[in-house]
Amino acid sequence: MNAGTRILLLFDNNGAEYVSRIRDGVSRAGRASGLVVQAENLFGTNKAAADLVEDPALAGVILTPPLSDDRHVLGLIEERKLPLVRIAPLLDLERGSTVTMDEYDAARAITDYLLRRGHRRIGFMRGPRVHLVSMRRHNGYANAMGGKGLQIDPALIAQGDFSRQSGREQAGQLFAARPTAIFASNDEMAAGIIDAAAAANISIPGDISLVGFDDNAVAKTVRPRLTTVRQPLEEMGEAASRLLLERIRQPFRPTRHEQIPFEIVERESVADAVAQAA
Repeated sequence: MNAGTRILLLFDNNGAEYVSRIRDGVSRAGRASGLVVQAENLFGTNKAAADLVEDPALAGVILTPPLSDDRHVLGLIEERKLPLVRIAPLLDLERGSTVTMDEYDAARAITDYLLRRGHRRIGFMRGPRVHLVSMRRHNGYANAMGGKGLQIDPALIAQGDFSRQSGREQAGQLFAARPTAIFASNDEMAAGIIDAAAAANISIPGDISLVGFDDNAVAKTVRPRLTTVRQPLEEMGEAASRLLLERIRQPFRPTRHEQIPFEIVERESVADAVAQAA
C-alpha cells in the first residue's frame, strides 16, 4: 500500500453530528494507518456519487446509511472493483465488509426500559422513510410493545425526518394522543419534542417521559438531559477504517462483518408511570 492512500467516506445525511462522529472515527483509525480520508456529504448538494466513486486515485470506499443500501451506488463501486465497507446496511449483506449495530435490538431494549418503568401508552416518532434504519427502530419498538400484549394506537405514531425542527413540529400530534412516554428515534427529534413541551407547559418527565437514540451531544445539553441509546458511531467508523485497510492490503481476503454493541444511557428524562400519574 502506498503512503497516503486515499479512501472515500461517503454520506447522504442531514445529521451533522452523525456525520462528524463517524468521520472522526474513520479519520482517527485512518491516520494511524497512513490513509488519507476524503469525506463527502451528498445531502443538499448537486454532487453525484458516480463522479466521486469514479476517481481513479481512490483505493477504497466506506458507505454510510442510506447509501449503504443504495444498489446503484453499490453497482458503481463493484464495477470499479474497489474495496468496500458498508456501515449499518440492512440489505445484500454479502456485498462488501460491514460494520453494524443491532438497530432493532437497541430500539426493542429502550422500549422495554420504558415498559419496565410502568409505561404502556408509549408514543413513537419515526425517522425518514428513505433510511431503512427508521423501519428497524420502529419494528423494535413494535416488537417490545407486542411482547407485552399491547396494541399500538396509530395516533401514537408520528413521522419526523431526524431533524430537531421535525420533532418540534410533530410533537403536538403525539401530545394530543396522551402518551405517558415517547420514544423519538433520534436525539435531535427528542430535543425538538422537549422544545415543544416547554412551549406547551408540559413537564418532561413529570407529565411525559422521553427517550432518544444515538447519544449525540444534544442529549447531554438539553434539559432535562436525555435518556437514550448510545450508538457507538466513533467505534463503528474506526472499525470500518480497519476493515477497509485489510481489504486494500489483501484484496482476496474474505469479507468480514463486525457488530459493535450499543448501551442504554440513563439520564433525567424518564420517570415511572405511577409517579407521573400521581
